Amino acid sequence: MSASIPQTLTASGPVDDDVLIVGAGLAGLFLALQLAPRPCTVISPAPLGQAASSAWAQGGLAAAMHPLDSPEQHAADTVAAGAGLVDPIIARLIAEEGPARVRDLVALGVPFDRTPDGALALSLEAAHSHPRVARVAGDLAGKAIMDALVSAVAAAPHITVIEGVRATGLMQDANLQVAGVILRDVSGTLSTRTARETVLCTGGSGGLFQVTTNPPEARGDAVAMAWEAGALIADLEFVQFHPTAIDIGRDPAPLATEALRGEGATLHNRDG
Repeated sequence: MSASIPQTLTASGPVDDDVLIVGAGLAGLFLALQLAPRPCTVISPAPLGQAASSAWAQGGLAAAMHPLDSPEQHAADTVAAGAGLVDPIIARLIAEEGPARVRDLVALGVPFDRTPDGALALSLEAAHSHPRVARVAGDLAGKAIMDALVSAVAAAPHITVIEGVRATGLMQDANLQVAGVILRDVSGTLSTRTARETVLCTGGSGGLFQVTTNPPEARGDAVAMAWEAGALIADLEFVQFHPTAIDIGRDPAPLATEALRGEGATLHNRDG
């Protein structure tokens, strides 16, 4: 296909996929698994698990799993930590869903750390008022979760994975509804793939900055594609980064895990 293909293309004819998921991190793979038995296709620019920032997550997954904790308290802590910037309705929805999503990951085989009596070992971090961070081997939760999801996706007959291609734009139908994506492979060749439903799960935009704590591939591509297709974009000022990166001249910068501070450690620079 010619390299002059526009970023937004009108789609017509037969549809390639029922659901097309752009991105193969935790969000994309978890969604694909939850869609069973509905067939779906996942687009991944690299072999599964190798380019997703999800695998880099260290501290664990926060959810109100402790007997003395509650989603209401988790949401309240989130709102307080946000210093006026958090939508309380969204915070409540996410906090209420948290425990069930942890149980989903347990069912998928994620080996969360356990106490001697078999309960989840929960860490205290940041502004949480209760220990509620479910972890794996201390600070390897992201990698363990992605390993489990990759294995589950490989065994799922309803999921097709296309590796080695990157979405560069969205296709639209005659009514300007999103109808698929424009893809570019490693050689630069462009192609198209149509779908009844297209879901963007491509991560954040930390890679746009001079130094990032995310994979440099995370450049806000989905936001740009959605905007070009007419989507309303909000809250672009919120960019995910790790609060304790170590400045040693590397990009991405290595991290000091948040679990250090959660367990009471203090961080000191070369000036003390």
